[in-house]
Amino acid sequence: MKIVLSGAFNRHFEALPEYLSSALRRLGHQVVPFDHRAFLIPGRLRAGLAFLDRFDHERLNSLLLRLIRRERPDLLIVNQGTVLVRRTVELARALGVRCVNWFSDFPAEFEEGLAIANVYDAFFLGSSFAARRHREAGHRHAAWLPFGCDPQTHHPDASAASGPGSFPAGGASTLPDGPPVVFVGSHYPERQILLRFLRGLPVGVWGPGWLRAANDPHVAPMIRGGALRPAAWRALYARCRVALNIHYGSFGPEDVSGDLANTRVFEIPACGAYQVVDRQGDVLRLFKEGQHLAAFSSGEELRARVVEALRDDDLRRAVAARGRAEVLAHHTYEHRACQLVDKVAVVADDAVPEARAAEGAPSRGATWGCAGGGAQRGPR
Repeated sequence: MKIVLSGAFNRHFEALPEYLSSALRRLGHQVVPFDHRAFLIPGRLRAGLAFLDRFDHERLNSLLLRLIRRERPDLLIVNQGTVLVRRTVELARALGVRCVNWFSDFPAEFEEGLAIANVYDAFFLGSSFAARRHREAGHRHAAWLPFGCDPQTHHPDASAASGPGSFPAGGASTLPDGPPVVFVGSHYPERQILLRFLRGLPVGVWGPGWLRAANDPHVAPMIRGGALRPAAWRALYARCRVALNIHYGSFGPEDVSGDLANTRVFEIPACGAYQVVDRQGDVLRLFKEGQHLAAFSSGEELRARVVEALRDDDLRRAVAARGRAEVLAHHTYEHRACQLVDKVAVVADDAVPEARAAEGAPSRGATWGCAGGGAQRGPR
């Protein structure tokens, strides 16, 4: 199948568009990428001059239609892409192209997505809460499709056996030193508050904005640096003993966090790490606590889970191994790609699933695969 994949591509910071493109190719599809964020005019100028913003948006929409007319794809997959207007999608469909959107982020642009969803043949959302909101709005073609991992990229490091802080020869100058407990993510107040409970433990924190916590006597000693490139945070996860995952809007209202399982939920276990994560609803719908990961609902419980993992090597290794096996079996981007190309995927998923993992039932992810044998799996 020939597929035009429209996303925010960045060769220096690969993310969902790059992972999905690779997965589609591994499944045998021909992929034609389109960067719908390739604006000609800098954002600061577009923000102040409406006619420049309108010109650049119209230019991108015209470029996509020109690409579709030239390539004649079977399928257009858009990742988020609110820059693409309703008329563009309508014209693509009029040319015989099936149009699907994976609106993966939340809460970013949620209302814009709600307004444009009905122009697509299928509309997938990264949060079950968001998918439920769409269904309530009458979008019967909307369904939940969580993030995933790329086994070709997210995997344990062969040198990790040397222990935390060890890096392969030749890489020490470009990769950060790794403490036993790591957190990689942007600064948000709720994250800073929760990390205070880990004072005195061997924790390293990286990510944009953490200089705001430089005067916090409990958190400041943990701060190691700012934003990391993907190769660096993958190396940290592969070598740490505990990888922390604190969602945006953790323990806040559902319409803030979307009950979302973020990308790290899948990437951390794929890298072979023991994950300690806040109890988001979608996390517990997809994974079994104590089997695939450890979870917490308070700062005190966060500290208890981290201390427990640092003291019990066997527990940590067993849970990390089961977590990795689970994401490879059910939650790769090849599994997600299969849903995106399947014309009956949304029809088959008639209801947004409720929590089942906590009851001991099989993971919802068991149904996210290719018809006739499941998605191809990466190396374990």
